[in-house]
Order: sequence, then C-alpha cells, then structure tokens
Amino acid sequence: MFPGWIKSAFRGGKKEMQESFHEQHNFILSTAPMWDRMELKYNKYVLGEFLEFKGKQEDVVALRIIKRSKVSRLIIQKISMFGLAHSKLQVLYSPRDYRSGGASASEWKEVTVRSSTEVVFRPQNSTKVCKFKISSITSLSPSA
Repeated sequence: MFPGWIKSAFRGGKKEMQESFHEQHNFILSTAPMWDRMELKYNKYVLGEFLEFKGKQEDVVALRIIKRSKVSRLIIQKISMFGLAHSKLQVLYSPRDYRSGGASASEWKEVTVRSSTEVVFRPQNSTKVCKFKISSITSLSPSA
C-alpha cells in the first residue's frame, strides 16, 4: 500500500511539472521573435521578414501559392540559360506539414520563374526593405 501511494504522488507531480513546462514553453514561443531565414550564394545568410515576390505577372502569379503558412522551405535551382534575359530558375518548395518533421522528397513541388524575379525582404533590425534577385538566393525558410 505504501509504495502505491508514493507512485501516485510522483505521477501527479510529474503531470503538473509537464503542464507547467508546456505553459512556459508556449509563453516563450509566443513572445520570441520569429524571423525568416534566407540563404544567399557563397554561404551568406539574412534573417528578417519575407514580404513578397516582384517580377513579371506570370511569375508572380505562379509564386502566389507560396505563403508563409503553407510552405516550410524553398530551394532555388538554375535549370536553363538562354541569354541573361531568358534564364529560368526552378523554385522547389515543400508544403508545411505540422503533423510530421518535414516534407519527404516526393512531397516537393516546383515552379519555374525568370531569374529576374525578385524577393522583397526586410532584414532583421532594419526598417529598410531590400530586393534580392531570386537567382542570388539558394534557399528561403519562412518562420511559422
């Protein structure tokens, strides 16, 4: 009887500790700054806020499906080069799935756009908005 009492006392305490931990964790996550992470060529990184895509209408329309709440990561790859004005890039994106750790390779979707398409991005601790050519970007990971 005595060991059963001890077990039940510790189980109750463990549950309360878990609930307290989850409350603290949720508080930290709700107050922590969230930044999008953009990786540029030559291993340079920029933290900040992804705002939008700019470029030719058909490219922007094709990229419209890429939203912070829907996409967990973008990877940009060059696919063809027919002179500078006609170079095309493949934008691979993985849909955000909150039920698993991430998208599998089979879940990656793709969009082809001109290399002149730009990403409008506000760097961390800056009020200035910057435009980056999509051809200079390796990947973009939007925050949740």
